[in-house]
Amino acid sequence: MKNTDTFTLDDCSKREEFSIDHKSIPIKLSKDLDEAIKYLLWYVPNISSEQSRKDDLLKNPEYDDYIFEEIKRQMNLEDKDILISEKIDKELSDHFRGEVCVNEQKLIMTLADGNETKTMALLRHIRNAIAHGNFNVIHNLVIGFDVKKYQDFLEYRGIFKINPSNLLKALRKINMDFTSEEFIAKALRRAGYKVEAFQEEYQRSHRFDLFAKKKDRRFAIEIINLDFRESLDENFVKDMIRRIKGIDSSIKPILIINSSYLSEKSKEDLIANDLIILDIKNIKKMNQGRDMIGEIVRKSEIYKNL
Repeated sequence: MKNTDTFTLDDCSKREEFSIDHKSIPIKLSKDLDEAIKYLLWYVPNISSEQSRKDDLLKNPEYDDYIFEEIKRQMNLEDKDILISEKIDKELSDHFRGEVCVNEQKLIMTLADGNETKTMALLRHIRNAIAHGNFNVIHNLVIGFDVKKYQDFLEYRGIFKINPSNLLKALRKINMDFTSEEFIAKALRRAGYKVEAFQEEYQRSHRFDLFAKKKDRRFAIEIINLDFRESLDENFVKDMIRRIKGIDSSIKPILIINSSYLSEKSKEDLIANDLIILDIKNIKKMNQGRDMIGEIVRKSEIYKNL
């Protein structure tokens, strides 16, 4: 994987001794670590907590690299600090037991299966270690181990040595910024669009998710669940066409969806009603500043004039 290529073990002239045992009970936590633990235990998306919201974006492999890069940036982690591996061997786990370097952060983790994203794995491992008390604080770092206990040995699934303040910044970003709507709005803005909530008669309307404008072109945007796993039925297409016909004729509708969830007939019906279909690849390109909407509109106009 990308983040295993340049990983290096921490190196320092003097390693500091530490113990997982909390000598002071309850353990004294910094304000940032205390808040980070509350996020991890109750508010992280997609976990078994009554306070947790569902966020398919964080579970979607198509967006995993982008989101994980943002998390790394918030946590001030570089590729050399991260190892993602199928297993963590004893030699590697022993390196972080008993004494450690406190001059740099490290993150080592396994993925649960082929579909787990790096972001959800990161949250799972840290949350497990915290929830089971398998962590401690040394200087300005929190050190923890996510382990599976068997009768004769421990299986290490995650090891982290990270700055709590950096962790808190990442958790805040996950909880506030990483939604499908916010991500797509940012991609549109990077491609030069002004983006706001969709309005009708100067009031917020739920007919569409977003409104985007660039120069004299205006667009109504509908976003379909990025992790939807079934083909959309004809009722969805009929409803979408009804909404298209009910908006200002100067506004062009856009449907953002994984196009594989649409049948060929559905695509043809929607396109015939002058709707633009964008998929995840298009959004990624727009996130890099490329105006995919403009390119599609220009190609459509050229085709109509032939």
